[in-house]
Amino acid sequence: MFERMPAVLRRKKFALLGSALLLVALPAAYANHFQSSFHFDDAHTIVNNAAIRELRNIPLFFRDATTFSSLPSNQSYRPLVSMLLAVDYRLGGLQPFWFHLSIFALFVTLTLLLAFFVHRLVESDATSSRNRWIALAAAACYGLHPANADTVNYIIASSEVISTLGVIASFAAYFAFPQLRRYYLYVLAAAIAILAKPTAAIFAVLFAIYWLLFEQNKTRLTETRLQRIGQIIVPFVICLAVLLFVQHMTPRSWVAGAANAHNYVITQSYVMLLYFKTFFWPTGLSADYDLNPFVTTNDPRFWIGFAFAVFISAAAIVAAVFKKTRVIGFGLLWFLIALLPTSLFPLAEVMNDHRTFLPYVGLIIAMAGVASLVLRLRGNYSLLAKMAAACVVVVLLSANGYATYQRNKVWKDEESLWRDVVLKSPRNGRGLMNYGLTLMAKGDFPGALDYFHRAEPLTPHYSVLMINLAIAEDATKQSAQAEQHFKEALRLAPSSPDSYTYYARYLLAHSRTDEARAFLQSALELSPTDLTAHDLLAQADAQAPNQPAPQTPEYYLDLSLQFYGEERYVESIVACRRALDLRPGYAEAWNNICAAYNKLGRYNEAVAACEQALRSKPDFELARNNLQYARQRANPSGK
Repeated sequence: MFERMPAVLRRKKFALLGSALLLVALPAAYANHFQSSFHFDDAHTIVNNAAIRELRNIPLFFRDATTFSSLPSNQSYRPLVSMLLAVDYRLGGLQPFWFHLSIFALFVTLTLLLAFFVHRLVESDATSSRNRWIALAAAACYGLHPANADTVNYIIASSEVISTLGVIASFAAYFAFPQLRRYYLYVLAAAIAILAKPTAAIFAVLFAIYWLLFEQNKTRLTETRLQRIGQIIVPFVICLAVLLFVQHMTPRSWVAGAANAHNYVITQSYVMLLYFKTFFWPTGLSADYDLNPFVTTNDPRFWIGFAFAVFISAAAIVAAVFKKTRVIGFGLLWFLIALLPTSLFPLAEVMNDHRTFLPYVGLIIAMAGVASLVLRLRGNYSLLAKMAAACVVVVLLSANGYATYQRNKVWKDEESLWRDVVLKSPRNGRGLMNYGLTLMAKGDFPGALDYFHRAEPLTPHYSVLMINLAIAEDATKQSAQAEQHFKEALRLAPSSPDSYTYYARYLLAHSRTDEARAFLQSALELSPTDLTAHDLLAQADAQAPNQPAPQTPEYYLDLSLQFYGEERYVESIVACRRALDLRPGYAEAWNNICAAYNKLGRYNEAVAACEQALRSKPDFELARNNLQYARQRANPSGK
């Protein structure tokens, strides 16, 4: 025993040295990312979201999913993310540094736990001191991979980091505390992580695959057959229960975003091939790809992707069957299974690199399995061969770290990010629009309009593009075109508060305060935490004393009926709100609002409006009929 101690201590020292090097390499690769600005969905979940600005709202995050975003269509139930954002805001306001710091701390923790997880996996087949270095190299590869930089730099993608951390932490707990397995406490980390992103529920499937490959043939005298079966069943029950709870808490206003589910799904096998390629050759990374959904299976890319999916699935199953290669098989199966939630559930974009954050863990496991197998098959290597292999690994990891450092520069600000998107995804209408926005922010309105017009034929039904076109046109004295595009945005997205808010800002700038107030009230009805709408409403209130006397309530009621007859339902509601400003209990105005909401398919708001009408006028038969229709549509099952 005493003769073995020096070797054991040496191995521990080398393991600590490897961990220390990893802890130095990660901050070095990400040293330039801590001041990167907010992007994409950060705008409505952080910058414009009043809910995260008070720590006292933390209990509310767990009760009310509308606190997650100022946009109703993006209000999913992710209370852990909102809680983290609230803490970050408390530490430094809207300084990106604090948001990046918390995400990076979680990312480092995840990388270290991954090293432990991979080590225990490769140890399951053969105990060797080399496995520690394999595990550390694998974790370093994951931590320094430039494709993962898109997740770490994108602040709201902390949901990906938390959910992946929960999955890995559950596996780590299973390995680290075998005496507690009978209580299924190892499932808790993954179950809690579902409150950050539902994809963490895939842990139950991944764990079942692991158990079938590595655990089912182990003999444990202390375990009954029921307990062994429970190792698979209980994680499914727990994760499914939390997943159903999350689904129950998610508002009906939330929209996944896919225009055509069939087209989305048939594109995913090809997307899987692109993700696989990116892992081994991470060139052409884009924050917003211009790959469009396939419209038919006759597309050659569908069959290329299908052939790849069949091949890798077969390879994973074959590798999993044999004990020597089961780690490789498990890793490949992990990659395939972890992609299923975003492959089968249609989302707005067919491809996003942050969706690979969890699946890439599987490819890391497969690589570690290959390395362990190669070392076992050859036995002892010469010192020169070991040094050469070590140099190759160091060079590859250094190249990854350098690529990550360069990728961080792309995420520095909006201009650098969208310039990169336009270069790599030139047929991406949203990318062209957002790069135009960066030009507009610098006062280059003609340049912005050029990019907006280039984006228009690619995304002709994009309400946000219509809003930005209107803003640029107004700045270049094209008021008629601007107002037309604002109205087009309202037509395309009557449930988006931005459609109302930015039109109201335009109206305020043109001294049409009473109209602006009505639109802002509609915006705040859709999104009570929208800070921009609150600020503009305060401006409208300040301007109100300087405005000429408004028309009568009856005038606006007649105007609302005119708009309703012209199928301009949003304007009809706005006219009614102007009538209500003058006569708050005006039952006829509330009834017209109810009827317009029914036409827009916003039945819950219709119910609320008709109930207001009946409070003021209990015998109002038309309002009662509209209310009955709205209730039937809002709850067709009758529950």
